[in-house]
Amino acid sequence: MPNPPVAAELSEDPRTAAPSAPVDRALVAFVAEQYDRLLGLAWLICRHHADAADAVQRGLEQAWRQRATLRDETRLRPWVDRVVVREAIRLGSRPWLRRVFSLDSQVGWVEPTGRSDADPEDWTSFREAFGRLPADQRAVISLHLHAGYSVFETAAIVDAPVETVRTRLRRAKDRLRRDLGESSR
Repeated sequence: MPNPPVAAELSEDPRTAAPSAPVDRALVAFVAEQYDRLLGLAWLICRHHADAADAVQRGLEQAWRQRATLRDETRLRPWVDRVVVREAIRLGSRPWLRRVFSLDSQVGWVEPTGRSDADPEDWTSFREAFGRLPADQRAVISLHLHAGYSVFETAAIVDAPVETVRTRLRRAKDRLRRDLGESSR
């Protein structure tokens, strides 16, 4: 995975490259620590490495430019996740662009933790079924089930009503069950 951008790369003005405010330092430290997680989260939505990297880059640029709007440093993670996820949804909903301009044929996956007993063929089937979901459904599944956000937090991140998020989750789960041949619960 590529190295996370440093403060000098995030700054609009090279003279202000060194973080001075507490939010600046917190954001730079967060990016250094969470860059791979952000890339994995964006990949789950975009399903393409170049698009995920673009979503993270564009999201971090937006976060850096709008860092003064963050009022509570304890909300930094959901705030940055929201910006990156929205950008990933935007990029993930335009697969035609990737088909036209794609130079990246590599496919990757963020493997779940704690499930080493799963059959590799099952994971392949799951990845294929997951990839067929619309970007908005992949986003809510990724945020709620993979990243561990509550339905309310997921709704805030994707900027949708809670009931819309619940509907997207239900539809995504139903489609995955149907595609994987499992009975609905």
